[in-house]
Amino acid sequence: MSLRWRVALGLALVAALVGAFAAVGSYVTTARQLRSGVDETLLARARTLDPLGRRLGTDRVPPLDRRRRCPSPAALQATAAAQLVSADGQAFACVQGGVTLPVDERDVEVARDPRGGPLLRTVSEGGVSYRQLTFGWARDIALQIGRDLSEQQATLERLRLRLALLTLAGVAGAAALGWFLAGRIVQPVDRLRAAAENIAATDDLTTPLPTDGPGEVGSLARSLHTMMGALATSREQQQRLVMDASHELRTPLTTLRTNVELLQRAPDLPEAQRAEILRDLDLESRELTDLVEELVELSTDRGSADEAPEPLDLADVAQAAIERAQRRTARAITLVRSDDQPVMGRPRMLERAVSNLVDNAVKYGGSDGIEVMVEGTSVEVRDHGLGIAASDQPLVFDRFYRATTARTEPGSGLGLAIVRQIVDRHGGEVWARNLTGVDGATSGAAVGFRLPPAPPA
Repeated sequence: MSLRWRVALGLALVAALVGAFAAVGSYVTTARQLRSGVDETLLARARTLDPLGRRLGTDRVPPLDRRRRCPSPAALQATAAAQLVSADGQAFACVQGGVTLPVDERDVEVARDPRGGPLLRTVSEGGVSYRQLTFGWARDIALQIGRDLSEQQATLERLRLRLALLTLAGVAGAAALGWFLAGRIVQPVDRLRAAAENIAATDDLTTPLPTDGPGEVGSLARSLHTMMGALATSREQQQRLVMDASHELRTPLTTLRTNVELLQRAPDLPEAQRAEILRDLDLESRELTDLVEELVELSTDRGSADEAPEPLDLADVAQAAIERAQRRTARAITLVRSDDQPVMGRPRMLERAVSNLVDNAVKYGGSDGIEVMVEGTSVEVRDHGLGIAASDQPLVFDRFYRATTARTEPGSGLGLAIVRQIVDRHGGEVWARNLTGVDGATSGAAVGFRLPPAPPA
């Protein structure tokens, strides 16, 4: 069932419940008022007929029929039935050809004790309902008078019909209004659904989504639009990563295949040449392994879900990365710290970022020493190599980008891209610049990042 039908039926159900409660309340109230009016009429008539003059609040004694002590016919006008009830339960009609009202023990009790009553109840005789009043009339005699309720019942039947029609009309009107309002509400959702189905059919994530809906619908559309933009960007990045990865993998794979074919075609190669080819195979396989590992880490975001952020001292993180690099390269790497502040981060990820910066300096920074500067919430690795060309500085953090002077060196071009990804995940920023000597000439490169400080405890 569509949302439009659900809204229309929901409003119709609400209208039906409200109409039913209102109709029942109106019917019950009207029925009580009509019955109360009949009761007041009967009691008023009884007060004019009461010879005891005490029960019903009057001293007036009407003329009596001498034979059966009934009130005169003139006094019984506007009553549908009247009869006397004796203490032994016998009934004597006071109206010629009138209806005989039912008598029970309560009526007999009123006859035995004329001061009892009055007794009001609804009875049925001959398929007609009567409102009956029994009250003390004389010694061992009670008088019963009745009022026909056919008129009141007809009124109530007409009222029931009218209330039912009004309720049905209200339900129909509420359903129509709900259908109209739901159409206005669902229209932006329908446009959004159509756009989503078009995207699913064409696989075009650049298809614009309508974002002009009101309230929550518009907010949902804008959120979906933002999500589609993020998905389109992610797909574009994945496609670029696959293309760049295939390009970067082609060179080591070609070298490996060439060396293997050479060994297959020339099994009698001199030992020195064979050893050199084997060394090339080992070097290329290691470089290929490193490249695959970096590709996996860069594309799958591995490690980010395994670590929870915690307060860290960047100097401690840098020291761990320096010690590992010194064990691998035996290069002189110095840690310089000043006014360092704690940051909120993931230890292994940030250590990998500093290690990549140090490895980059080791590869391209010449043979001199390397300094790791930790100041505040920033880390900067300085070397004393040829520096980075001004045109290359904005691009060194791109995937697979390698400066012209570094293309003959081993590496995948992913190390600094991983650094930027890690820093972006921590809400920081990266930079690359050249160092200048006392004579104004370039004396090396400085590559680093800055993170937001940890919130106060």
